[in-house]
Amino acid sequence: MPKPKLTTKSLLTHWVRLLAVFVAACREGRKLEAQQVKSSVVAWFEWARQQRIVKAMSGEVVYTPEGEAVELLSMMRRYPVRE
Repeated sequence: MPKPKLTTKSLLTHWVRLLAVFVAACREGRKLEAQQVKSSVVAWFEWARQQRIVKAMSGEVVYTPEGEAVELLSMMRRYPVRE
């Protein structure tokens, strides 16, 4: 089965939904589900790769096109998904 094409709009919608789930979970004192976190990281990585911000990912480290290893969360903060 072919992968659905990730658009900036779909990624932004995904992030907004994830944020809403996170806020609701915090208010209720629940912990965020690991699968939701993993899904958002994969979506961000695919977006960043299409934008040529990163080239590869291994665990919690991403690699820039220049080969520099950078912490994943740092890059996600530095390059949020934008429309």
